[in-house]
Amino acid sequence: MPTACCNMRIWLQVPETGICPAETPEYYTVQGKTGKGVSYMSIREALIHMFTDDPVNWLKWALVFAVLIGGYFVAVPLYGRLSHGMSWERKRDIARSRNHIIKASIVKKWPSGDVGHYNWHATYRYTLQGEERRYTAYFKHPSTPPLYLYLYYINDPCKLFSCDEYHYQNHKGLLLLPVIFLPWILALVVFALLGVEPPQAI
Repeated sequence: MPTACCNMRIWLQVPETGICPAETPEYYTVQGKTGKGVSYMSIREALIHMFTDDPVNWLKWALVFAVLIGGYFVAVPLYGRLSHGMSWERKRDIARSRNHIIKASIVKKWPSGDVGHYNWHATYRYTLQGEERRYTAYFKHPSTPPLYLYLYYINDPCKLFSCDEYHYQNHKGLLLLPVIFLPWILALVVFALLGVEPPQAI
C-alpha cells in the first residue's frame, strides 16, 4: 500500500480515493521499519466531538463567544477611564483647577541603590500659611531630583503630592483586575445561565 508523509507523520492512503481515512488498521513500511498507521480526525469531526452535533448547543456557544468579544468593547474604554480617574495626573488637574499649587525648592538629596543606577531621595522646602515646612520625595532611576518641585493638594494642604516623584501603584492594579477579566466573567455568567454543554476532550 502506498504511503505519504505529512508534517513528519505517516498517512495511509486508500488507493481508490487517495484520501487519508480516520482509522486504518494497516501497517506501513518506511526505510525497512514497520509500524502501525496513525488515526486522524478531520476538523469537522473534531468540532462535533468537542461541541456535540446539537445545533442548539452550537448557538449557545456562539452567544458565549459573542459576549466574550463584546465584553472587550466595554472593558477597554472602562479600564482607560478608571485608570485615569485614579491617576496622580487627574488629581493634579483637580488641584490646578482650584489653584492649590505650592512651589518647593530642594534642600538636600542623597542616592541609594547600585552605582550608575541610583535612586534618589530629596528634601524640599516650602512655605504654607507663613510657616516653613519640609517635603521628602523619592525618585526612581533614571529620574533625578529637580531643583524645584511643584506640590499639589485637593482639599487638605497637609496631604501634599507631586507628579514628578515615584509613586507605588500596585494597589491600583489589584483594583483594576475585575475590569481586566470583565469579558471572561460575563462569558462565564452567560455560559452558566444558558446551561452550555462543556466541550469534550479530543
